[in-house]
Amino acid sequence: GLFVDDEVIKATLASYTFEHMEIASYRILVAAAEAAGDNTTAAICSRMLKEEEAMAAWLEAQMPNLVRAFLQLDQTPGVAAKR
Repeated sequence: GLFVDDEVIKATLASYTFEHMEIASYRILVAAAEAAGDNTTAAICSRMLKEEEAMAAWLEAQMPNLVRAFLQLDQTPGVAAKR
């Protein structure tokens, strides 16, 4: 996305997608650790899962304002909203 006009939006989409991949990964790790009886790993992964869920929620909350700001800058003559 480095050479497109909407790279800011594409980067936001990629970040949001990656957060959800991390969430799924931690859920899998928690389930596997619990199945193996490894409560320490399950607890650590559960804490990390909560952090990833919080980050995904934060990104989701920021998206509407980010898109509006990007579109406003994109329509401003002489302003490059690309970067």
